Amino acid sequence: MLTRVLSRAVPEVYVESTMLIKTTIGRYWIQVEPDHYKYWERFRKKYPHCVQLAHARGVEELDLGHRRCPEFHSKEDLLGWLADTLGLSQGERKLLELSLP
Repeated sequence: MLTRVLSRAVPEVYVESTMLIKTTIGRYWIQVEPDHYKYWERFRKKYPHCVQLAHARGVEELDLGHRRCPEFHSKEDLLGWLADTLGLSQGERKLLELSLP
């Protein structure tokens, strides 16, 4: 489901797979294959309001370095940010939440 959502969000960038990553310090972000950097670069250009939405969910630093996807303190914050950024319906939000471990 996450792969489908991200593919639709930036259709000009091919998305083969996605993975929700939890860091050793307990933060969450999304890995996109095969071209992670290109994907998040295009995502941020297409959805510039994503930066403000990330700040509203507690993301302090958006100099994303090698990850490009903001790191959130919880999986719920990450999924909420993605859903708000993309304007997902309540049904789509629930399906996304249920599809991830």
